[in-house]
Amino acid sequence: GGWADMKCIPRNEIWIWDVRGKRNWIRRVAEGKNIPPACWGARCVVIDGIIYTYGGRREEGDLLGEIFGLDPKKMKWAEITTPTNGKKPWQRTSCCLWNIGSRMIMFGGLSGEITKDLLQSGASGDGWSNNEIYEFVFDKRNEESGVWLDLEL
Repeated sequence: GGWADMKCIPRNEIWIWDVRGKRNWIRRVAEGKNIPPACWGARCVVIDGIIYTYGGRREEGDLLGEIFGLDPKKMKWAEITTPTNGKKPWQRTSCCLWNIGSRMIMFGGLSGEITKDLLQSGASGDGWSNNEIYEFVFDKRNEESGVWLDLEL
């Protein structure tokens, strides 16, 4: 996916940087019943060898809020469904997404307005939960970056 020449690139077009071999780009085409729509601004994490992607914005301007998983060995996409009892965050683009073990953590992004919520979900799509225990002392933001550090400050 991504944005080039004023249009969204289809998400079945996968580019892999070969770090072990010739150190070049390799183009692959992914398959699956539920290939994510072409978009830009989606975020990705890798959990247990599966590449998970969340959100983004379509060419037409629609925001996305689904989780998709790509098995890079099989080059197959699958949509990860959230159970009906699980919470689902607002559709958004340009959020920060990282993982702690098998859990995805999402912060902020753009969802019609800039957000500053912190949510988590299992890669299996077990629903998102809102961590309201954190007091944010900064303004809302998007296009942010973040990592998990397991240390005392």
